Amino acid sequence: MSSDGLDINTEATIVIRPGSLSQIILEPQSVSTSPSEQLSFSVLAIDEFGNPLTNIVTTFKADISACQIDAFGRFTAGAGAGAYDNAVVVEATDGSILTNAAAHVRIDLRPLKQLLLLPETATVQADGEVTFTASALDGWGDAVDDAIIGFDRASDAGRIDPKGHFVAAVLAGVVRGAVKVVASSSDASIAAASDVNVTHGAIDHVLIEPSATELRATKTSASPRGPLMHSTTGSRAPE
Repeated sequence: MSSDGLDINTEATIVIRPGSLSQIILEPQSVSTSPSEQLSFSVLAIDEFGNPLTNIVTTFKADISACQIDAFGRFTAGAGAGAYDNAVVVEATDGSILTNAAAHVRIDLRPLKQLLLLPETATVQADGEVTFTASALDGWGDAVDDAIIGFDRASDAGRIDPKGHFVAAVLAGVVRGAVKVVASSSDASIAAASDVNVTHGAIDHVLIEPSATELRATKTSASPRGPLMHSTTGSRAPE
C-alpha cells in the first residue's frame, strides 16, 4: 500500500481446510492368501478434492466364513479355500456422513508337505485292537483339508479299516511297517508307515504231558519237557 511516497506491506495467513468426507480407500483392495495367513489393511479417508482427512471414525467388518479382522485392520485368513467377494468391509463416519469400502479375499490351500501317522509304533496283544490316526499337513503344520487319506494293511500283523481301526493277528512278533497310509492331494502324494508289536495274550490254560501214565509202586515219572503253558485271547478261566 502506498501513500504520499510511503509504502506499507502486511500479510495474512489463509488456512484451507479439507472438505467433508467423500471417499475411503481400503488397501489392499484384493488379497490372495493361504489358510491362517495374517496381514494388515490400511484406510485412507479423503474429501472430494483428494485431501486426506484425519479423526475419521472407522469400523472393520469381516465375513466370518472367510476371515477375522480386528479394530486395527489386522487380518487372519480362515481355513476354507475359495473366493470371497467383499469379505472385508470398512465403514467410515464423519458427522452424519457414512461411506464404506470393501476388499475381496481368495484363500488357496497350501501344498501337502507332511503326513503324520500315530502311533509310530503300536504295541497290542494278539487279536487286540488299536486306532491309528493320520494327519495331512502343509509346510507350516496346518491341516490340508482337501487331502484324501487311505489306510492299507502292508503285512500279516493284522487288518485295518478305512478309519484306521486296527485288529492284530494272533501270531506274536514285531512287524516293521505293518500299517501304511497314503495321503493324496491335487499336487502331491505322501506315504507313511508304523511298526506293530504284537504280544502274546493272557495265559489261558496249562498242558501237562503225558496226560496219563501207569507206574509201578515206588516208581516216579516226569513230563519230558515240563509243563506247557498256552496263551490265547479267550476269556476262559485257567483249567
